[in-house]
Amino acid sequence: MPLRGVILWIHALSGATWVAACGCFVIAGLALETGSDEQRSFVERVVPKINLLVAAAAGLLLATGVANFALLGAARGFQFSTQFGIVLGAKVVLFIGMVLALSAALRTAARPHAMPRLVGYHGAIAAMGGLALLLGLWLMGT
Repeated sequence: MPLRGVILWIHALSGATWVAACGCFVIAGLALETGSDEQRSFVERVVPKINLLVAAAAGLLLATGVANFALLGAARGFQFSTQFGIVLGAKVVLFIGMVLALSAALRTAARPHAMPRLVGYHGAIAAMGGLALLLGLWLMGT
């Protein structure tokens, strides 16, 4: 498999990992009773691990996205269609929104009583990431 193919797969898997982890966080967060011992345990034991996973996925997503764009651009002489630019721009805006939500979640994670906000942040990341993944499918066809 050519290097660009490997980078593209890593990019897609990083995005899917980030979205899936946030989606699972939301499901677990909604299933736990507010103020319960299980919720406190989840915040203390699981949230830091999820945060590490999604932060790593975000970093890998950024790195592979830049690498993929550079390789694709070099192959095409950096000649892209207007539609490609619009979709890529939308993906960049979504990524920035996801990083901002992740940053807010990381700052909030140390507070067990803030579970509703954590669920909201991770839900927003999952929604934006789902849309970004769909846009990525469109970009693969161009």
